Amino acid sequence: MPLSLLNQQSPYLLQHVSQPVEWMTWSTEAFLKAKTEDKPVFVSIGYAACHWCQEMSRNCFNDPYIASLMNRHFINIIVDREERPDIDNVYMEAVRMFNQSAGWPLNVFCLPDGKPFWGGTYFPKEDMGNGLAPWPQILIRVAEHYRKAKYELKENADNVIANLLHANNADFSTEDIWQNHFLKIAVQKICELHDDKNGGFTPAPKFPSPMKIDFLLSMSESSYVRSNLEISHKIEQCISTTLQNVSKGGIHDHIGGGFFRYSTDEKWSMPHFEKMLSDNALLISTFSRSYRNNNNEHYREVIKSTIAWLNQEMGCPSTGYASSLSAESNGIEGAYYEWSLKELESTLGKENGNKLFDSLPPTNQGNINKLPQIIDTKIIPLKLQLQWLSILKKEKKNKPLPLKDEKRLIAHNSLLVSGFVDAAVALNDISFLIDAIKLEKWISSTFLNKNFDIKSYVYPTDSTISYGNLDDYCFYIQSLLDISAFVNLVEHNTAAFYINKAEEVLNNTILKFQDQQMNGFFFSDNSLELQPPCRRKIWYDNATPSANSSLLRIFSTLYHLTGKDNWQTHYNQASNAYSQLARKAPEGVSHGLTAICEEAIGLVTLKIPEDYLTEALEVISTTTTSRKIFINPENEPIDKIQFYAGHKKEAIQIDDLNLFSGYLEN
Repeated sequence: MPLSLLNQQSPYLLQHVSQPVEWMTWSTEAFLKAKTEDKPVFVSIGYAACHWCQEMSRNCFNDPYIASLMNRHFINIIVDREERPDIDNVYMEAVRMFNQSAGWPLNVFCLPDGKPFWGGTYFPKEDMGNGLAPWPQILIRVAEHYRKAKYELKENADNVIANLLHANNADFSTEDIWQNHFLKIAVQKICELHDDKNGGFTPAPKFPSPMKIDFLLSMSESSYVRSNLEISHKIEQCISTTLQNVSKGGIHDHIGGGFFRYSTDEKWSMPHFEKMLSDNALLISTFSRSYRNNNNEHYREVIKSTIAWLNQEMGCPSTGYASSLSAESNGIEGAYYEWSLKELESTLGKENGNKLFDSLPPTNQGNINKLPQIIDTKIIPLKLQLQWLSILKKEKKNKPLPLKDEKRLIAHNSLLVSGFVDAAVALNDISFLIDAIKLEKWISSTFLNKNFDIKSYVYPTDSTISYGNLDDYCFYIQSLLDISAFVNLVEHNTAAFYINKAEEVLNNTILKFQDQQMNGFFFSDNSLELQPPCRRKIWYDNATPSANSSLLRIFSTLYHLTGKDNWQTHYNQASNAYSQLARKAPEGVSHGLTAICEEAIGLVTLKIPEDYLTEALEVISTTTTSRKIFINPENEPIDKIQFYAGHKKEAIQIDDLNLFSGYLEN
């Protein structure tokens, strides 16, 4: 039994405790052992909700013969990627450099100092005829190569690290200044990637891509798009086609609520069944922004059902929200969500059950089970489909529950704070704003110390020691700024408190993560005792926004709210890094481009006398805009309604709050 795992809280690590592999955690002891015994290090990275992580664990790591190979030839380290995303980021990019597919489980072979020389993702126990080499064969080949030609592996590893460090700064120079016309190039390229038939921006597997939709929503309010009917129509088509298909397809859980990780097919009908807090928090924000833009009532229901699912299955504002739900129940992917013909017949009646089963698309398992989702209304009327889904929801409680990872991540809970604020504005529902404030207060009391240092994760029953990464700090700062925009509606004269707190945390962020020689911020904390093989800067969005992109929005917002020149300087420096990125791969930096677009269009401040505060949310929620709006950011007496846009110092006087939307459209 691997002693180093016994004191861990991670459900993913605990899943490996009873295995014959002599697992160690990422630690000084593990690398010292590798150097002493002159063995390569094998690092396996995954997370509890990952189906293919479980598959490889069951088939390979539980096998005594395979375990003997691993124990004899390697020092074996197991990592929960949600606990150590800094390690995951380095090795994920390294695997991409090896021309391997990148995903989880992430399996990497390293020198005794942790530098990677080769890796991949899922490997089967035996030859399945699908081109994937069997895991025992991989182990023997790597061990033999290390024994006979270690120098080749060292050369390879050194090159990998050199390339990773180069990628920190390779896409821009100090002379490359941002120009706003790059936004035009970016929006055209992203629209060209769109699947006009099914929605989405990539072939299968398809991810919802909320950051790309957010960028298109922001650009739709620019003068460039408003004056160009062709591009305006194209943007509208991209947004509506993607969000409609995502919300009506199988990637959306129509019975329980919430969204699955991604779709394995181009039509969004066959999901990969894990559910992540981060995905759902981001989609709440995106659907909220889009609802403000077009008032589609279906989006309202999506927002409400997603929040209801979070509160029912994942946590609550006063104790935080769990990180994920596994794709599996009783070792079977999707068992909690798919229905057999027999189950549908017993629940809906034989005739209705048969009709629904036959109408649903096949799943990854063929026609053994089916996943309830919205289908062609010409086959079954929508009203009847919704009735059946409601009946199925009541019977769902009898199904085996998937594993929940109770880990609380500050980054993903902070994304949900922002999601709650966006939902409150879109739906004109103050209760969501109250939940956002309550969740932030729990985050502050749980994750922050008096020096504004941040923990990355905690477990409900354990006082975990963890170090915040750049996205932990950035997403939390952004949540403070988002709350500050509307907090005065429920807690008068407190907006300035949240803004000041955001500045304090940001100052600490700069000290911990800023590169003192080049543009940009590192992902990992400079005070970590055992760093990854190198410190990376993350420029491109992944499942969540890039933290460097998040900083763009933060710097821009704080300059708008405070007028302090240092925040403008930071913004200008940061935006220059995106001049080449926007032309090279705009789809990868769409969150950063959203921030730049918002800055160009102009953030909005409303200063409102207290007598008007109660109706402010209703007025704002009815405006056809997704722009950031801040109400009374300063604690000062106000006698007339004042409107500020962008960096204009002069206020526009408004006699009637209902006229506000007219100024936004000009």
